[in-house]
Amino acid sequence: MNRLKSIKLSLLSGFMFGMTGLGISFAALADNEVYIDQIGSGGSIVIEQDGSSNLVAGESGSGDKMLISGADMDIKISALGGSNSILGNIIGSSTLNMNIDGSTNALTFNVDKDNAYGAYGGDYQIDIEGSNNEIDWAFGSNDTALNADVDFGLTGDYNDFNIAVDVSDIVLNWDLVTDNSTLNYTATGYDGHSATITGDGDYLDIDITQSSTLQADSISIDFDGSGTSATPATICIAQSDSGTATGC
Repeated sequence: MNRLKSIKLSLLSGFMFGMTGLGISFAALADNEVYIDQIGSGGSIVIEQDGSSNLVAGESGSGDKMLISGADMDIKISALGGSNSILGNIIGSSTLNMNIDGSTNALTFNVDKDNAYGAYGGDYQIDIEGSNNEIDWAFGSNDTALNADVDFGLTGDYNDFNIAVDVSDIVLNWDLVTDNSTLNYTATGYDGHSATITGDGDYLDIDITQSSTLQADSISIDFDGSGTSATPATICIAQSDSGTATGC
């Protein structure tokens, strides 16, 4: 049984809200705010926002991330427009499909932060189309979130990705079509990590650090791009022995 702890809405334009069975859905226009604190299993949450300066978060005025906690959750988030903020905290073996179409958006997500093994087998698909977006993604803590599969798709320029994972086993795939963007990826944990980066673009700055305890990390890069002496394109890969700290 899915249990709704609390949902808080503050919508300045128009909205549509529906709840049937285990499903919760929101559709909102510009300058809207959706606040979610949800605990339960086997539920479905759909959030759709169209416009600019929208917010998805926790309690109003607190700056907290929304909370979605439970097993087998199906989460879909769609944002069309610019200057939107999505602050999320997911605990549990969820399926997340996030589609962002617009520029100057801020996406900050924790998955299974400080909750041991709660996101076992999670599947996460993040597709972003636009420029000047900032993405901060913290996945797990102290070997949490086993067997996670994360796919990032990015089309657009001047984006900033900061991805940190501390999990026992994870597969990450990036498909990037972008210029003048940065990707900082740091992976720690026990059983190792696998990452694949494909795409094309110029003037990129990519830093990859993998340091699993069992030395079982792999990285595959198939990328077409260039830079200049004034604006270089850089790729730095650091993989350590037995979890010893290192970096670019």
